[in-house]
Amino acid sequence: MPRIDGAFLHRGLRPLYRVALCSQLLWPALAFANTPYDQMVLDARAGNYAPALSVLRQVPANQVTTGQISDHLQIAGWAGLDAEVVKVYETQGRARALPVLALTATARAYRNLKRWDSATQVYDKALALEPENPDLQLGLALTQADAGKSDDAVARAKALVAAKPDDPSRRLVLAYALTRAGNHYDALFEYDQAFIRAGNKPEVAREYVVALQRARLPEPALRLARQRPGLIDPVTLRRIEGDLAAERVRLAELATRSEKERYVIADRALADYDTLIATWSADPQAHDDVVRWRIDRMGALKARARTADVITEYQKLLAEGVKIPTYALRWVASSYLDQREPEIATDLYRQVLVAPNADAGDRLEDSTALYYALLESDKADEARNLAEDLAKTQRPRIELKGLPVGNPNDEWMDAQQLAAQAGTYGSDLPHGEERLQALVDQAPGNIGLRLAQADLYLARDWPRRSENQLKETESMSPRDAGLEVAQAHTAMDLQEWRQMDALTDDVVARFPDNRQVQRLARQREVHDMAELRVEAYGGKSYGGDDGDAGAVNGSRDFGIETTLYSPPIDEDWRVFAGAGYATGDFQEGTGHHRWQRVGLERRTRDMTLEAEVSNHSYGFGDKQGARLAIARDINDHWQYGGSLEYLSAQTPLRALNSDITANGGSGFIRWRANESREWKLAVSPSRFSDGNNRVEAVLTGREGVYSAPGVQVDLGLEVGTSHNSKSDDVPYFNPKSDFSVLPTVNVNHVLYHRYETSWSQQFQAGAGTYSQRDHGTGGIGLLGYGQRYSWNDVFEVGGLVSVINRPFDGDRETDLRLLVDLTYRF
Repeated sequence: MPRIDGAFLHRGLRPLYRVALCSQLLWPALAFANTPYDQMVLDARAGNYAPALSVLRQVPANQVTTGQISDHLQIAGWAGLDAEVVKVYETQGRARALPVLALTATARAYRNLKRWDSATQVYDKALALEPENPDLQLGLALTQADAGKSDDAVARAKALVAAKPDDPSRRLVLAYALTRAGNHYDALFEYDQAFIRAGNKPEVAREYVVALQRARLPEPALRLARQRPGLIDPVTLRRIEGDLAAERVRLAELATRSEKERYVIADRALADYDTLIATWSADPQAHDDVVRWRIDRMGALKARARTADVITEYQKLLAEGVKIPTYALRWVASSYLDQREPEIATDLYRQVLVAPNADAGDRLEDSTALYYALLESDKADEARNLAEDLAKTQRPRIELKGLPVGNPNDEWMDAQQLAAQAGTYGSDLPHGEERLQALVDQAPGNIGLRLAQADLYLARDWPRRSENQLKETESMSPRDAGLEVAQAHTAMDLQEWRQMDALTDDVVARFPDNRQVQRLARQREVHDMAELRVEAYGGKSYGGDDGDAGAVNGSRDFGIETTLYSPPIDEDWRVFAGAGYATGDFQEGTGHHRWQRVGLERRTRDMTLEAEVSNHSYGFGDKQGARLAIARDINDHWQYGGSLEYLSAQTPLRALNSDITANGGSGFIRWRANESREWKLAVSPSRFSDGNNRVEAVLTGREGVYSAPGVQVDLGLEVGTSHNSKSDDVPYFNPKSDFSVLPTVNVNHVLYHRYETSWSQQFQAGAGTYSQRDHGTGGIGLLGYGQRYSWNDVFEVGGLVSVINRPFDGDRETDLRLLVDLTYRF
């Protein structure tokens, strides 16, 4: 945090206290001077010290009188010659019976020279002569305060104030003692009381201004200083102005109802700093203050979300050899993280955490920031270890005197939450769910925990459960920015587009520079874009009863389809159009299929509906087709759907090449436990134009068996069967009935990930059996390798090369295939 200059503890209070403590230093006997020496003393009292001191210095030591020693001590004290006062006392006056006035001057000289013990001894000697002398008591209290005996000084000064509470001098001494004891706010009360009683005196008002500044109240201090021009010196005034700007930096960092309110405060601080720096930069004596203002100004820039400017100023200060204090490094680290340079932020946060002057109260916040910097640097394991270590170092309760069980420790809860969330980001969702649930049970009113739990539900593909959790949380803090962002993400998953827009518009208006809000706005922007999808495949078959002509796909087959979706229309609707081409070499000849389609898609909560018409050309004239498809969600786990097709797109190309078409449909039901486990059963009946009726059923399943940052391993299973009413004398592969079982292992490995850019590779291997009526059972082998790249939310491309060996009609066939898909939004 910005530091308010505390150099006033040693500021010269001597002029004020000289007036306060010298009320008895009057020589009535000299009121009527009748000798030249008397006149010199009178002149000394008027400020002309040299003549009297010159005479007194020439008096031989063996001839000097006690009165002359007393005069010498007092006049040298008036002249500010503390060393001379001490020398005269130690060489000539220690053994003399000096009057109280001389002893007072000597004690004050010792104090000014910071010889506290000697000053105390002389004050005690004077008090032995006049125990009730208030000036001596006040002087001794000041000396005790300077000597570090704060308790004694405060007790002595309080007794003096209690005896005469309306005396501003006593209030000032007590305030000074409290200041030396570190009780700045108690001291401010005493300065305030002195100001109430003698605020018209410049020396009292001056000390009051300094006390306000010391108590971190620069605004009233500056207001009073400006009301009385010349009250304080320009150096002190500029430092108070800097302190006021620093206070505004601190206020700008506090939570407010909106970012705009924080910006008002931050802009005021920036204006203050710009004025101060422009005014004092040319003054070499103000160099240190200017550097401090430039450092503190970075805090205002950060609060104003001008993080790039923070980094620029930081680099300038480094180039000038300025050592950046710990509190400012936190701003710089946060700015680098905001600017998506997490590696630099990581190094800076580590410096902050190990700094000797690091504030223990900021440790949790700094460690949490370091956690996110590591996470965004793609060091999930290191981030998780940090979170776990942090959770272990915090104690559940804070022990307080008088409370046998202590109070709950909020930092313990925050650390536990961070560790639980680390499981979410570290791909250990089940463990993270258990830990978060345990924490929510302990603190059901903690909004942060509930939001974290809702985010985890969303990560586990339970958007409705997340929605319910957020709805409960809404009653606690309906306008919380984090809550609305989470609700908008959930609404997006549930296809509640209008709700998503309303929530996004609200948080963007209130928190335009919040990175989570900006991310949400970006996702909404992408959702509102047009979308282009391209899918292509190519392959070559080896073996089979036709040599190199595959039984199903032919040889040297190729296909491509492009579909363009419009931006959303009235939130729920999209128009799409597409075209495609497929070809393959068969025993009967080369087949070609060209098609065009246009349709309408509607996406609403719990339902996606598509309807299209199409045109097909495959060598026998143009023919029209149609398709209607629906998918409905029952809840977070169950989904069902179906489709009806006239001139089905699933008709084998080999059948079309012989002018055989098919009409059909399909129905499915899917159960999804969570992000790593799901099963789907699909049944697809179709009727071919040659009279064949086919029924196909496929059961697919997936079970995640290993998950770590960057690596996910799934076991898959595909069980399929089909039956055809007509299996003889058809030009396409048409088994009477068949049954296949194919277990697979699928591995996804992230090669590179940075924010919205990722690059991964996929491995696939499987081995199973295929049984065909009248042809026996044979083995199936599958190997595949692919890569996928996505960029900036709008571009994604992937490719997969696979080879599968299996029997068809009893003859073994190897199929080498390449699949490529691309999605681009604009």
